[in-house]
Amino acid sequence: MSVTARLITLCILVSLMLVACGSSPPVRYYTLSTVGSAPGQDADDAIMIGLGPLGMPEYLNRSQIVTRGAGAEMLVDEFSRWAEPLGLSLHRIVSTNVDNLLDGVVVVAFPYGSVIRSQVDYRLLGDVSRFDADRSGRVVLELQWVMSEVSSGIVVPPRRSRYEAQAARADDPAAVAEAMNEALLRFSRDIADELAAVLQ
Repeated sequence: MSVTARLITLCILVSLMLVACGSSPPVRYYTLSTVGSAPGQDADDAIMIGLGPLGMPEYLNRSQIVTRGAGAEMLVDEFSRWAEPLGLSLHRIVSTNVDNLLDGVVVVAFPYGSVIRSQVDYRLLGDVSRFDADRSGRVVLELQWVMSEVSSGIVVPPRRSRYEAQAARADDPAAVAEAMNEALLRFSRDIADELAAVLQ
């Protein structure tokens, strides 16, 4: 092969490599969402619930969507990302769900300012140990939580909870997000049920 032919071949290979590097898939952004109807108008004397803080594990403190691989492997998807921090989404979605499920209460999501904090009647605190999907699309939410009345102490003792939901497609981040919404709704229903019993 002549020098000219070699140079042409090299140029073609370099061009192909540049095209391949420039054709990465676009980054797509996803968010969690509430499930159910919007809340009605609350009375001025409605009971105020402060939801959070709920601590999040460090592996979830990133914009990329994280799923579980084989064994201890965690898979970070560079091209599928959360539109907002997952911890903020979790607080916002659960507080809105609980507010939608209960009449006569106002649920505010952490972080809330000092003015709101001074008006809160009940607080729900906890720690999330897992909130992700595995290779089959099974979403698992595991956490510990406790609820207390600000003026008198614990009203719902500490408990461990686990919620599972199945994504319609394991390889579709939007479907995984929908399954995560379902797991959060189940957690929200448990909170609402406990609050309803306390407020009777």
